[in-house]
Amino acid sequence: MITNLRFTMLFAAALCAAGCGSDDEPAGSGTPGAGATTTSQASSGTSGTSGSGGSGSGGTGAGGDVTTTVVVNEISAKGSDWIELGNPGSAAADLSGFGLCDSDESGLCNTGDALRFPEGTELAPGEYLLVLGDQAVEVGPGPHTTCLAEGPSSCFYATWKVSASRGETVFLISPNDQVLNQLEYPIEAAADGQTWGRLPDLTGQGGVTAPTPGAANAAP
Repeated sequence: MITNLRFTMLFAAALCAAGCGSDDEPAGSGTPGAGATTTSQASSGTSGTSGSGGSGSGGTGAGGDVTTTVVVNEISAKGSDWIELGNPGSAAADLSGFGLCDSDESGLCNTGDALRFPEGTELAPGEYLLVLGDQAVEVGPGPHTTCLAEGPSSCFYATWKVSASRGETVFLISPNDQVLNQLEYPIEAAADGQTWGRLPDLTGQGGVTAPTPGAANAAP
């Protein structure tokens, strides 16, 4: 009887050496258990809140690891509809797959109508990029050479326009829709012949500016 009991105990010990314990513990093979977080789970969802200026990576998209030095620099919502981006950084910024959008009724980026910059779009340090609004969707984003009479010879086209009467926000977003930068155009922010832009140029907050598409912002 004692011999049989010892044999049973030795057999049970051998089984536990192969793996015993609670079902809540992660397996030893590296596969996450029920309470574990995988890399994909950790990088999904929101990663922060978007700001009104600067080049921070917080936003609404996945990952939170995309950054850019490019800012939404100037908005014209009366007369000609256009938006100017600028790069205050010390290196060229790659905008391939990045998007530009206005705000929807809830104040968020209208990603469905966002302008997407084609592969190879870059903005050199200290340079500006012009986007014309309210353009036909069939002509595509560009770049185009039919732009403003006074401004850069190359520009991109967006199908939407900024509403001066209700005010909007223009967002620069990453390829995965993460908000990287934004500039709010308040209701009736500027009079006819004026724009709303960052003062000082590229780094300041929004204020009434003289129209300077493709050039540094200036007070009216």
